[in-house]
Amino acid sequence: MSIEKWATLSSRPVISDRWVNLRADSCLRSDGITIDPFYVLTQSEWVSVFALTTGGEVVLVEEYHHGAGTVGIGLPGGVVEASDGSAIEAAARELREETGFRAEQLTSLGATWANWGNQTNRVHHVLATGCHRVGEPTLDESEQIRVHVISRSDFDPMSLQQSYHQLTSLLAERLSHGGVEQAVRADLLARPQHQ
Repeated sequence: MSIEKWATLSSRPVISDRWVNLRADSCLRSDGITIDPFYVLTQSEWVSVFALTTGGEVVLVEEYHHGAGTVGIGLPGGVVEASDGSAIEAAARELREETGFRAEQLTSLGATWANWGNQTNRVHHVLATGCHRVGEPTLDESEQIRVHVISRSDFDPMSLQQSYHQLTSLLAERLSHGGVEQAVRADLLARPQHQ
């Protein structure tokens, strides 16, 4: 059996506003099975930032996540906005906005699909080093964030409850211990396949 890309027969918007863009596709598999509707979330790219201070401490953010209904600690990050020139620029902006920190160096760790089952966007993983506080956070009206700075020895990536935050942390650890040439290059797996 060969696994092939589905044909999209039609697509209709379900809802589109500043928070969500949901469409319903009618799809045809190569074996003749129709899947209708198949819901797809079209979202902007995201960034996830593993930030290390000049003293080697990890910068974390604590905030409420309404979708999960929980307060959790995670990595700084967010949406790549149209005004950002790249995912690296978005990472620098999000780090500054959410934590008040600025990085001396930002390194791409690759990108992975956010949820390739029904979302169109990827998460860009970024290592920020030489971070130092340059001011107070400048939060969006929907954000309430408490910044935590902890020693690297006390940080456990698996204590983060968001899976892509865990991955960003593990990629950063691998990079810092093995060099760029040995780091996992997940962006190769996440690149869209062109027909």
